[in-house]
Amino acid sequence: MSHSTNTEEEVWVKVHRRKGRRSRTVISPVSSATPPPSIPTLSSEQVQKDHERYTAQWKSSPSYSQLQEILTTHAAKTGSVAVTKAICFGLGSFDTPPDGSWERTRTSHIQLAAFLTIVEHLQSKTSCQIRCIFQDPVFNSVDKEFIASLGHEVVESPTGFQLVDSESMAFGVHLYRDVYAQVIATHLPAMFIGTSYDVWEDVHGAENLDWARMKELDQLCVKTQFPKNRADSTFSNTIIHWREKAGS
Repeated sequence: MSHSTNTEEEVWVKVHRRKGRRSRTVISPVSSATPPPSIPTLSSEQVQKDHERYTAQWKSSPSYSQLQEILTTHAAKTGSVAVTKAICFGLGSFDTPPDGSWERTRTSHIQLAAFLTIVEHLQSKTSCQIRCIFQDPVFNSVDKEFIASLGHEVVESPTGFQLVDSESMAFGVHLYRDVYAQVIATHLPAMFIGTSYDVWEDVHGAENLDWARMKELDQLCVKTQFPKNRADSTFSNTIIHWREKAGS
């Protein structure tokens, strides 16, 4: 799973109670060098088989059924901006990591499955085709081939950031602050799925979090916790944000 365009590794830290909030586990950025795309060890066909297996596992979990319920419940309400474009950031490579950790590969597949599930739901509510775009500097040639085989686009940074507009869904789980800042720099998306302002405030404190753009997004959105499975950090501290129409 890749989290940044200029790169950083993740460190899990325990945040102590502040302002009456419960402690939670969050990701804090640490500078490091972004590795170049790896040399592929799997074929696109092998990646497809892995994806089908991991997707089937996730779709049999409570997280999937709860996500469907959340999307259906929200769709019954009015006031949110319609989505015409979906952009996925920092998904990570589907290939075998250099350290052999299949957990990272599994996470990438499950996050892709969740992204496509949300797009499928949104697509069912509109007659317009929702364009799906992926950006991650660690994608190798097979990752790109696999995504293309699904009928979607892969772009290089910073094109994905530039494509975000007010009718986009921006999806990026456990990204770093500088990446989120680029995602919402020009336009606030119709949907934003990622770490919330509250989590960043817990880490840095309101007095040290000079991030007006994220706070603005936070204030304009209806939010709900992304459902997660027990003992699985794939979607920990991930919030679904729906930006409401002006005057709603």
